[in-house]
Amino acid sequence: MTPRGTPSGREPSGPDGGRALRREIAPLLAGYWAFGQYWGVWVIVVYELLGARGISEGRIGVDYAVLSVFSVLAMIFLTPRLSPLAPATTVPASLLVLGIGAIVQAYGPSWTLLTAFALVGLGNGLIDVFMNVAAHRVEVRTRRPVLQWIHACYALGAATGSLVAGLLLHAGLDYRVGLLWAAAWTIGAGLWSARTASPERQGERPESLLSVSSFLRSPALLVPAFVVLSAFLVEGSMDTWSGLYLRGQLRASPLVASFAFSAFASAVFLGRLVASRTLFGLGYRRTILVAGVGSAAGGLIAATTNSPLVAGLGFLLLGFSLSSAAPAAFGLVEGSGEDPTSAIAAVTTVGYSGFIWSPPLLGWVAEAFSLRATMVVQVMATLGVLLGGILARNPAPRE
Repeated sequence: MTPRGTPSGREPSGPDGGRALRREIAPLLAGYWAFGQYWGVWVIVVYELLGARGISEGRIGVDYAVLSVFSVLAMIFLTPRLSPLAPATTVPASLLVLGIGAIVQAYGPSWTLLTAFALVGLGNGLIDVFMNVAAHRVEVRTRRPVLQWIHACYALGAATGSLVAGLLLHAGLDYRVGLLWAAAWTIGAGLWSARTASPERQGERPESLLSVSSFLRSPALLVPAFVVLSAFLVEGSMDTWSGLYLRGQLRASPLVASFAFSAFASAVFLGRLVASRTLFGLGYRRTILVAGVGSAAGGLIAATTNSPLVAGLGFLLLGFSLSSAAPAAFGLVEGSGEDPTSAIAAVTTVGYSGFIWSPPLLGWVAEAFSLRATMVVQVMATLGVLLGGILARNPAPRE
């Protein structure tokens, strides 16, 4: 039997095979693009939302923590129960929940804001598990870098979303218009994926209905979980705090801030495309090591400058380097012996757990010290990616 994980173990790569692969991953690419579009819009409009609703950095940190709590709860309790369902059900449902949460953020009264963050968190958790699971299954079967492709689409969506939000604010439109734009694309992608995603069931329900139980059976999952935790802390903090840093600390205009964040997201997009060409040559471990070194250097540049332009250049290096860390870490679950749904849910749960304590921490750091100090904390998190790369081991090919 040909070992999986070798070039000769790939599925046929002729025209029919290529078309079938494109049809299978198209709804995943579109869904992750819409997912990134939401966060690209959010990182630019959050400054206006805080001003319009009279919310402090400390309070928004609490809201982010609520978002993360519901993401983690979804991963721990919901994803094991929903895992037997087909992507044609789980992917659109996840996107629809996020889109509804974005609408409530924009147009709901102030007392519904926590509910809006809870809905966004629920959608985030479900999206990050079920889309990664679907992509991982295709990647293992075809030995194509599908995880890098879908995460690249997230970055592309973040770049386009931030540019659209910056242009809308520059034109004098209300921040709600940007959130409505993001919600429309997210809901639209969900409805499309309901018609195009794979209708095949993912398998039987796992023995344990708690995803984190995977760590008890496969302690090797702790290393990719640590890498994902560190990468999510940096990438997620960029989605939530970089706009405030540019606007509040460096006094950048909405348009300049959108260009700077778009530079970061575009670099992530390009980095994942490059990684998709080199990943199986370098291996997961070396990919994570390179990501750790480069992202630490880029973050240090962004955290120490007073120029939005130089910060944007630092974001370029940070984004390009960090881009391949999380997808490569997800690839490490292949050798764990665990069901992919349970393993990826467990790893992603640990990644999101950092969002429970990091937003209040960063909010306190911003109020007690400065927004620049929040960037310093993000630079420290990049060292976790480097350490994870040192500890990681590439999975052995399976029969």
